[in-house]
Amino acid sequence: MNATNLRLKILNILYVLFLLSLLSIFFINLFSSYDYSSWQISEFLINYQGGFVRRGLLGELLFFFVKHFGIDIVWTIKVLSLICCTSVCLFFVISFLKKGYTLYILPLCFFCGGIIMSEVWIRKDFLMVGFFILILMVYIQKRLPFWLKILLINLLSIFIILTHEVFAFFALPVLFLLLFNFFHEKRKIYASIGFSLAVLFPSILTFLLVTVNHGDQTTVQAIWDSWSAISGKEIIRIPGNNAVDAIGWPGIDTLFFHFRINFLLEEFYILSIWYWLIVFPVVYYISTNAFSVFKKRPEVYTENDRTILSSILCFQLLCLSPLFVCLSIDYIRLFFYLTASSFALFLMVPQNVLANLFPVLPVQLIKKINKGFDLVLPPSKTTLAFLMLIVGISYSGFTLKTIWMSTMVYRIFLLFSEPVILFRDFFLN
Repeated sequence: MNATNLRLKILNILYVLFLLSLLSIFFINLFSSYDYSSWQISEFLINYQGGFVRRGLLGELLFFFVKHFGIDIVWTIKVLSLICCTSVCLFFVISFLKKGYTLYILPLCFFCGGIIMSEVWIRKDFLMVGFFILILMVYIQKRLPFWLKILLINLLSIFIILTHEVFAFFALPVLFLLLFNFFHEKRKIYASIGFSLAVLFPSILTFLLVTVNHGDQTTVQAIWDSWSAISGKEIIRIPGNNAVDAIGWPGIDTLFFHFRINFLLEEFYILSIWYWLIVFPVVYYISTNAFSVFKKRPEVYTENDRTILSSILCFQLLCLSPLFVCLSIDYIRLFFYLTASSFALFLMVPQNVLANLFPVLPVQLIKKINKGFDLVLPPSKTTLAFLMLIVGISYSGFTLKTIWMSTMVYRIFLLFSEPVILFRDFFLN
């Protein structure tokens, strides 16, 4: 057995072990006991019982069903999250296989794997990405009348923006570009911009409304009181440590808090900003090269395909940059939005449309960036496998410890260590 085959076998073994660790965590999360005040459940409890507020639509629907039909809210949220997670993962698996692409990239820490590792798959993330995929499905349908496409796109967008406003960051800008590209074939640039904005105006207006109605402590208390009333008991919670309380956080203080955690968190006299300078290039490098180094046929993933995917990733990163800078510290979720939305676009929208989606100068710059990466670190299976193993995405607060604890190799060690620890503790106690 030559060295290349041996390395490939080792990679495959590690890959399977990592999948097993993800499945183990997935089922532990599914059958864990969550109360109303946990982040997983409380994100779905935000409703309109204290007035119109961001993220409240789905919670209002759940509130209605619990009040009138007595459903178990915790298991309803788990099952809904399970359906969304499974659907999104199946979409990517089927799409990758259909296109002839490798599945190696899918379970990585910044794609679907990190969501599972951090127990945040029981949140609204897969729901948002699932709606984004549905909207793209509507967009690419050739048989639908244009007016019906626009109606469906806005209805789906409005529903999910009212459920969680983050959707607007990774969906509305690229939808604007797709519509602009469509209108610009027959109209001048300013007319195309006007038509695109007019078409998306209902969704844009909805985003502005939820931004203004961000909630306060009075709204928060009314939401908790509403759930206490129908549950028949007072909900005990740690103030400020759940998703309902988070909607009432003061704006400026929250921005500074997120910025400090994102860039100024200190460990061993090293600020977290330096970890960003490592993680972002690695995520970009793996995302744009995994299909290339693991492809079985030359035509599966060409240099032109890499340029298109790279352009999409850069554009989506630009759109999500406010979240990365000062609106969030949920890195696992943010990188998932970035990669999942980018790959969904790359897989679903025709290549001839994507090739004309971005201006020439940024695309030329991206080509130079890719060539620079190739010179510094030529893409290979060994290089990508090594990076996959040792670089992770912290859930929140970048430090060396949190990055290490979200790597594939750490999770593989943990897979074998946890049963031994449980066995040890059982007999020692």
